[in-house]
Amino acid sequence: MNKLIYVLLGVLITSITFLSPYSVKAEVGAAGTLYEDYYFRWQINILDVLNENMLLSNREIYKGENIKVGVLDTGIDYKNEGLHVQRGISTINNVDDYMDYNGHGTHVAGIISSSKKHKNKTIGVAPKVQLFAIKSLNNEGNSKEESIISGVQWAIDQDIDVLNMSIGTEVDSKGVKDILASAYKHGMFIVAPVGNSDYPESSNITYPAKYSSVFAVGSVNNKLKRSFFSNMGQELDIVSLGEEIYGPSLNETYTYETGTSMASPYVAGVAAILLSANHNLTNSELKEILILSADYLGGKTEYGYGIINIPKALNLALLKKKDIRLYNYKLNLYKNMMIYREIIDNKIPLIL
Repeated sequence: MNKLIYVLLGVLITSITFLSPYSVKAEVGAAGTLYEDYYFRWQINILDVLNENMLLSNREIYKGENIKVGVLDTGIDYKNEGLHVQRGISTINNVDDYMDYNGHGTHVAGIISSSKKHKNKTIGVAPKVQLFAIKSLNNEGNSKEESIISGVQWAIDQDIDVLNMSIGTEVDSKGVKDILASAYKHGMFIVAPVGNSDYPESSNITYPAKYSSVFAVGSVNNKLKRSFFSNMGQELDIVSLGEEIYGPSLNETYTYETGTSMASPYVAGVAAILLSANHNLTNSELKEILILSADYLGGKTEYGYGIINIPKALNLALLKKKDIRLYNYKLNLYKNMMIYREIIDNKIPLIL
């Protein structure tokens, strides 16, 4: 008797992307505030939706202790009281200082690790990380290929655990691809946003998003719907909140910023939390845990594997350290659930 079943044809792909439009001069651009909407200002923080202190059944709180996080961006305002930069470098020609004069890098760093509070909640996802500033974008938010390569190499030399690159380009660079592959081989977990262009093509995720060494992050709003600007494609791994995100700017000021640049550092911060709970996790295991623990929101090209779920991911990270057999059992369970979802989404029948 014939039975109608569905078969899964999708392949698990992981990669990342740079943010914001890019010129043909092979310059990488950073994304700042995508738009200003004074009529419809949500003023939300992702920790209003998720858990702030990651308090689990074992009563431990994890905030990224002893984890090195690099922010490759426009620099960091190291005079900000909520940001504690361990070390930094500028790879921009004729610029020795890694101070941020743009604001983009400071805001990104604040989402990851600011110890300041807003509405009784810590702004940074992982406020105890060791923060490293890599100024590879100039004050206008642009950069040359060689500056990006030098910045990633410096991160490798510093044994950075997690690298956030809230930057974007449409140009495929062999040099950038190779240095990121080297960083990944070194054990680094690399995170970047999918970009804000929202072109009508079915896949418009930019580089370095399409490199398999990078984890691609898209943006959703506070209703958990894809942000209108967030790029789409099969390379998209996961989504996080990216609209009207509160964080530090220059000169001890604080602003709300919008863009996939704001979604990416949340994932970088969560990766640091997972590593602080289980420092033995590899970058491939981090990727697997983040993907399998995500909450499903919709189709792969729009939402990746879903929105990041911090408590679920953290419990998996701890379980791997405590009971590897149960950990593997849960992973297989989540994988089967993912396969089922993709079968239903694809709706491709096969008659047997």
